[in-house]
Amino acid sequence: MKFQKKSNVLKTVALGSVLFFASCQKDNIDENTDHTATSTNEKTIEKYFQGNLVDVEDIGNGEFLYNSDIILSANMLSDTPPPVFDPKSPPSEISPKLALWNSVKKWPNNTVVYTLGSLNSTLRTNLTAAFKRWSDKTNIKFKERTNESDYVNIYESTDVCSGCGRASFGVQKNGRVQLGRTASISLIVHELGHTLGFVHEQTRSDRDDYVIIKWENIQNGKDGNFRKDQNAQLLTKEFDIKSIMMYYSYGFSKNRKPTITLLNGQTYTGAQETISALDIEGTNKAYPTIGNPGGDICKDVSPYVYGQSYNIGDQVTYNDYLYTRENTGWKKEGKCGNN
Repeated sequence: MKFQKKSNVLKTVALGSVLFFASCQKDNIDENTDHTATSTNEKTIEKYFQGNLVDVEDIGNGEFLYNSDIILSANMLSDTPPPVFDPKSPPSEISPKLALWNSVKKWPNNTVVYTLGSLNSTLRTNLTAAFKRWSDKTNIKFKERTNESDYVNIYESTDVCSGCGRASFGVQKNGRVQLGRTASISLIVHELGHTLGFVHEQTRSDRDDYVIIKWENIQNGKDGNFRKDQNAQLLTKEFDIKSIMMYYSYGFSKNRKPTITLLNGQTYTGAQETISALDIEGTNKAYPTIGNPGGDICKDVSPYVYGQSYNIGDQVTYNDYLYTRENTGWKKEGKCGNN
């Protein structure tokens, strides 16, 4: 029997990174080239995020903007490198302090709980369609909040450009998805990917085997959006040029020239158009169906093996409990047996 493996990055797949994908890119070259974020001061500082030294922008209220559209809370960042986690460590020997470092919380029960703020009629229609793209093709579900403590507020905002958006990363207190008044269905699908905990595809550690980053064409201050995430665990074996989390070929261009090309120097199409086959695969690895209703959550999951190295997303049983390997430790999912 094999332990269940769930490589992360989403795309930490890049569906990139950590847990387990706003870009304020739009649907044509002119808009990509001219993109600006209306509420930001473009002054960045360096912080550690998921073990990587990254550039973030302080947007106030204890929040920081990463990659132009990913909202991070202060407790996700650090001024110092993370402690080293031994992937061979058994669940019971994980330091509580280590396990909490830089943690990103995944939506429980594969369900994004949301509230709706002010949205024009077109955005409401597009949001419904975006929900459906995720829920029809993956294990992800969406539920309007009743009394849940964890939820994300989705609303129209002038803090982003008209066709843009940005979103909280994973489950956060006061989480939100901010949408420009003309945000498209695909743009909203992309932002919901960030809420699920997915970073941008072009930050995958193996991306140089598939694409070329044209640093000389990137807008000043936006080069951090194209840096590789060396610590992201990959949810899929292959880089996905068609991913909903992938930048367009001209994303954040300063001179109408491509910022990303294929290895042969050609531009590409298909990125951020819809959820790709690999997006579906990676999402379902990051958000798998665990157990059967009323059944044993540990069914078909192998015991922890001493000395074996585990990847983010792997599941094991240990002392009659189910554990999932996360970025900085093990998460206890529940006790084995029928429930």
